[in-house]
Amino acid sequence: MSDSLLATVLALISALMHASWNAAVKSGTDRLTSMGMVDATALVVCAVAVPFVAPPNKEAWIFIGISTVLNTVFRLFMIKAYQLGDFGQMYPIMRGVPPLAVAVLSVVALNQSLTALAWAGVGLVSIGVVSLVLSNKVGAVRVLPVTYAVLAGLAIAGYTASDAGGVHAVHSLASYLVYLFLIESIPIPALAIAVRKQEAFTYAHRNWKVGLFGGVNALLSYSLILWALSLAPAAKVEALRETSVVLAAGIGALVFKESFGRSRVICSIVVAAGIVLISI
Repeated sequence: MSDSLLATVLALISALMHASWNAAVKSGTDRLTSMGMVDATALVVCAVAVPFVAPPNKEAWIFIGISTVLNTVFRLFMIKAYQLGDFGQMYPIMRGVPPLAVAVLSVVALNQSLTALAWAGVGLVSIGVVSLVLSNKVGAVRVLPVTYAVLAGLAIAGYTASDAGGVHAVHSLASYLVYLFLIESIPIPALAIAVRKQEAFTYAHRNWKVGLFGGVNALLSYSLILWALSLAPAAKVEALRETSVVLAAGIGALVFKESFGRSRVICSIVVAAGIVLISI
C-alpha cells in the first residue's frame, strides 16, 4: 500500500473514530460523567506511557497549560450543547466554526488575504452552518444549544492554534502528546466526581463500556491523524478528516433517530466541502 493510500485510509478511520467518541458522550444520560469516563480512559493510558517518554521542555509547558484550559472549556460547552441539542446538528456546527473563525480572524485582525477558493470555502461553511442552525423547522432557532456549539467551536480553534505552537516548541512530539493528554484529561473527571459525588462512580460502573469505547476512540483518532500527517500533505489529510462532519449527521439520523436527518446530512456535506476549500 502506498503512503498516499495509507494516509487516506488512516484519515477516514480517524474521522469515524472522532465522530464515534462524540456520539459516545451524546449517548449517555449524564453527559458530564460520560465525558469524564472518556477522559479517565485517556488519563490511564497516558499515565502508563509517561515512564517511556521524557518530560516536555519548559517552552512546551506553556502551550500545554493553554491547551488544557481551552480543552476544558470546549468540553464543558460541548456537554451543554449535547444536553440541549441534536447530535447531527451540534457536531457539524462545532466542527464548522473553527476554520471559519480562523479565516475571518486572519483577514480582519492579521490583514492576511485569502485565495478565491478559500473565500468560496468561507461562503460554503457559512451557508452550511446557518442552514444547520435553521434545520429544526423554517424560522425556528434553538438559541441556547447553538450558542454552546459555537462557543465550543471557538474553543476548538483556540486549542488547535495552541497545539500547533506546542508541537513546534517541543523537542519530542510523543512527549508533548502524552503529557498534553495526561494533563488535559484530569479536569472533567475531577469535576464529575465533585459535582455528582457517589453518583459518578455508580454511573461509571453501569456504563463503563461507553467510557472505554469513547476514550479509546478519542486517543486512536488523534494518533491516526498524526500518523496520516506524516505520510501525506496536511491539506489532504485535514480535508479527509472533515468527513467526520458528514458521518456525525448520519449517526444522528440513524443511531439517535433525530428528525431532519436528510437535510442535516446535506448541510453537513456543504460544511465539509467548505472546510476542504479553506484548507487547500
